[in-house]
Amino acid sequence: MKIAIIPYSGKRLAEEYACGIIRYLSGCGCTFTVPQRFRYTVAGDRVEYVENDFCAVEQADLAVSLGGDGTIIHTAKDAAVLGKPVLGVNCGRVGFVAGLEPSEMHELRRLLDGSYTVDERMMLEIELNKNGSIHKAYALNDMTVTNGAVSRMIDLDVRLNGEFITSYRADGVIIATPTGSTAYSLSAGGPVIEPHMKCILLTPICPHSLFSRSVLFSDDSEVTITKGAESRGDLCASIDGRQNEQIGNNDSITVRKADISAKFIKLGNKNFYRILNDKLNERMG
Repeated sequence: MKIAIIPYSGKRLAEEYACGIIRYLSGCGCTFTVPQRFRYTVAGDRVEYVENDFCAVEQADLAVSLGGDGTIIHTAKDAAVLGKPVLGVNCGRVGFVAGLEPSEMHELRRLLDGSYTVDERMMLEIELNKNGSIHKAYALNDMTVTNGAVSRMIDLDVRLNGEFITSYRADGVIIATPTGSTAYSLSAGGPVIEPHMKCILLTPICPHSLFSRSVLFSDDSEVTITKGAESRGDLCASIDGRQNEQIGNNDSITVRKADISAKFIKLGNKNFYRILNDKLNERMG
């Protein structure tokens, strides 16, 4: 078995755990692909260094990503494009999408005997139309539209399947998957959605209304967002907290269910709501 090892860059703990995984699984006959930038920090027997994260996953049977949710989500998106599963190891503060805690490293043996399950998660396809030029990206958690660095309310128009449905005056909006319902949307007052459900969640951020609430759309919906007439300056669309795109007056963003899904390896039978309760209690503690 060939495994891609993708730790969080610059986090020593993640790199140390990565070395430990390589030592443990090398003795079981596994080989590894590791991005070139870790040549001097993630070493071991049977390791091949490749150009970048995508190449590492492409050349492996599965990926192990070590870090917080951001790192794991980034790896999971590469793996989804390639149709491969990923195991997330939590080296961050919360780790909602992680399938393994550092104290559970002994469970890695399940990768070798196949005694694990693969949990499929819905993703979003984001289509940005900039003056007729189309740019596409995928989101596993969410996409947010805000005013960027300036703290100012904005006006946004929302269309469902091409038909205008409402306008929001708010700090912004979040469009999330069920997986992303426990991320930024939850902090903005959105509901928790069981991750295997198929739907699209829209949550306004600090809306200037007593009656603006989160809205759920079916997974065959297309949600389009454009600037309202009262918004000034360019807006910013952020995809999974990393990829940022500017939105001008004549631009639009359409969000729909993606034709690919993320595949997370589960080494145990942890209940989603028990994990949620444990993680939220840890974050509040």
